Amino acid sequence: MITRRALVALTGSAVLAAPMASRAQGARKLLVGVLFHSNPEPALGLLRKSLRGLGYIDGETIDLDVRIADSSEVRLAEMATGLVARRVDLIVAATTPAVIAAKVATTSIPIVMAGVADAVGSGLVASLARPGGNITGNSLAVAEAAGKILGLLQEALPKSVRVGILANAADPFHVRLIEQIELANRTVNVDLRVFKISSPGDIAAAFDAMMAAQVDCAIIQPTLPRREVIGQALARRLPTASPIRGYADEGGLMSYAGHLEEQFMLVASYVDKILKGAKPSDLPVVQPTKFEFFINLKTARAFGLELPTSLLARADEVIE
Repeated sequence: MITRRALVALTGSAVLAAPMASRAQGARKLLVGVLFHSNPEPALGLLRKSLRGLGYIDGETIDLDVRIADSSEVRLAEMATGLVARRVDLIVAATTPAVIAAKVATTSIPIVMAGVADAVGSGLVASLARPGGNITGNSLAVAEAAGKILGLLQEALPKSVRVGILANAADPFHVRLIEQIELANRTVNVDLRVFKISSPGDIAAAFDAMMAAQVDCAIIQPTLPRREVIGQALARRLPTASPIRGYADEGGLMSYAGHLEEQFMLVASYVDKILKGAKPSDLPVVQPTKFEFFINLKTARAFGLELPTSLLARADEVIE
């Protein structure tokens, strides 16, 4: 694992060494594909910001071809194939499904993964230290963060006895996510109920099922469409949390995840290195060194929840 100090040094040295992207291949501007399964913000904004800090300005020194699949696996595969057909110099793929789609589409174009839940367990890389192949980037401790969220929900809602897990059956990582939450439950000891959906059209029915099962709160898998999920949760006054940055910002009760800005500083630095000739197989996959805990107090008040002062004090940000 690369330490945060090493990451800062890595990024800083890239800033000092980086020429303008337009000079990397003469007059030709570099073309970078950016592939999102869903929920592009705030990740896309942070990617642009981090690249800009290294001299890569979209439309000026580099061209970004951004494609968002809106949680459709079919569209995701088509978009990945489309990026390969454009002969992009590199693909940045966010979340596990997007990286899988990119990997299927090409074995030669470099892929920098962002926000992948478990890169080794998902079969995307051989190991963190020696990824091999054409893929590198960062791998998040999403499953472990989801287990942490179970404890945070129990602390926020001590009377809760049934906790739902809303899982994305189209994302292979859902198996590992559920396993980690079940492992954490050995300490928390609540009644876990798993609800799986295969497409965005199943979200309302899944919430109907959770309400029928009388769950008190739910943990949401990050690759589900955030806006639709949060809308259903707010309409039904069901407290929800997710191990992804941005979930609480958009109205979910809580989020606990790896520091997003740190992740995209790393992604941008790897994009820079690869565009200058480095091989993805030589760049180790990085895991987060810092986590963020957000609480949406506005949502809590709308639900009539009184959250413990001790919990609010531990939050990195309380959204009001």
